[in-house]
Amino acid sequence: MRFTLPILTAFLLAPLTLLHAVEPPLVLILSGQSNMAGYGKAAELSAEWRTPPANVTLIHWGRTQALATGSIGPEVTLAHALARAMPGRQIVLFKAAHGGTSQLAWQPELDQARIDRLKLSHDQRVGHAYAQLIAAWEKAFPAGDIKPAALLWMQGESDARVPELAKDYAQHLTLLMAALRRDLGAPQMKAVIAEINPAKVTPVSPFPFVDEVRAAQRAIPAKDPLTVCISTDGLTKAKDQVHYDTAGQQGLGQRFAEALLPLLTKNAP
Repeated sequence: MRFTLPILTAFLLAPLTLLHAVEPPLVLILSGQSNMAGYGKAAELSAEWRTPPANVTLIHWGRTQALATGSIGPEVTLAHALARAMPGRQIVLFKAAHGGTSQLAWQPELDQARIDRLKLSHDQRVGHAYAQLIAAWEKAFPAGDIKPAALLWMQGESDARVPELAKDYAQHLTLLMAALRRDLGAPQMKAVIAEINPAKVTPVSPFPFVDEVRAAQRAIPAKDPLTVCISTDGLTKAKDQVHYDTAGQQGLGQRFAEALLPLLTKNAP
């Protein structure tokens, strides 16, 4: 398969073996709020985890970035697990996440009036996260010939603070996935949804509607056969009882990989 010059640029002129790849790169979208953006610390990883697999590239908001530096999310252990499972395949992790955002920021049509009425300060600060994701995707893949294989989604804590957002969570996430499949030309894009699990009352904020959001997340795969939901129970957290610490992020990445690998072979009925 011949790769276009923009794709080679996106890979920072990766090894010439790319030119002879029999498969296109496996591109995954990693998105959501702070537990996807990452609260772990690369400095706490062992040397093994800080050494990136040769066949994995991380693109963060449209720019190529080193895999295990600074604050980390689930991408590190996800990358290693996928590289072991597919050693001959080029893998791209396209990460686009904003801490504190509700589903309203990620809707294909931004309802600014509703954001303002609910006084969602993070959404007001970030703006239209969905439009930003699409713009970053087009920056990373300007030729338009790369399609996402799957969305990995870690978000919902902000919605668990507001009753009407918790009530609408399943509708909002369904709309988001449908929009990505449409706008990125990937009707068979899979999705792995990670359940939220903050304590209902934490040193950061109350999250009284956690159960409602978790129920909504679990219900989506019954209506969307290309989607699965994974548990985050038992993952270790920071003192705020909301964000996963370094070990928790490592566990989250492994759980994403375990769910994703069998899902990639599944087609819609």
